[in-house]
Amino acid sequence: MLTIGEFSRTCFVTKKTLRHYDDIGLLRPAHVAENGYRYYTVGQIRTMRLILRLKAYGFSLPEIAAHLANPDSTALSQKLVEKQRLMESERDQTERVLRRMEQDIEKLERNVDIMEQNITVTTVEREPQTIFGIRKNISVQDFQELFGELYAAAGKKGLQPLGGPMAFYHDEDFNAEHTDIEVALPVAAGTPGSRELAGGLHACSTLVGPYDSDAFTAIYAGLMQWIDENGYHVANSPFDSYVKGGPEVDPKDYVTEVYFPIAK
Repeated sequence: MLTIGEFSRTCFVTKKTLRHYDDIGLLRPAHVAENGYRYYTVGQIRTMRLILRLKAYGFSLPEIAAHLANPDSTALSQKLVEKQRLMESERDQTERVLRRMEQDIEKLERNVDIMEQNITVTTVEREPQTIFGIRKNISVQDFQELFGELYAAAGKKGLQPLGGPMAFYHDEDFNAEHTDIEVALPVAAGTPGSRELAGGLHACSTLVGPYDSDAFTAIYAGLMQWIDENGYHVANSPFDSYVKGGPEVDPKDYVTEVYFPIAK
């Protein structure tokens, strides 16, 4: 048996952490003496190492506890794939931020305004369009899941999309945890459950590249500035049209058109 101090030194974990894990039932000592001293077995070192490894992979303590209570290598493998994808996404985001920082440093060294918006805005007269969609109040983190629901619903109805997916933003202000989003597909006129998207004049700009929040903010800000400077107002909910994207396309080649319905 190992004392809590010996176990702490062996596993490079503080005694405070071990007491906490005992309190929450994550890793209890093999034996607690009458004087309250905690003792661990050598076999528990493996469990402690697993806890540390899963923590390093981004697992929460409740997730780790659930696995220890019901060890399942298949389920753990699936969880690891999810964590891997999340970490890869976070890595890609970090790399994008670093590239932007590098570009901003270079601009500042040339005395260039890093908030300058170099976007092209055009006006487009869109025809009315029939769309089939799903509209929900969701967290922005569930955005992609909503597209999954859309394609599942369209497939269940046997619908044939006539174009790429679209996303409409119906909120008056932004709330990341509770936003009114509609995702839709262009479909044939008269499709059950569809609605008509009004045509008319739209201000449009195109984003080429990954779905980056800063890039989208720049596009939206540039469009709003153009609309204001040219005496228009926003007449309806803005929307994105995903012209080119999906898992088979390199994110640097994504093409997204952003539309603002406008009127004088």
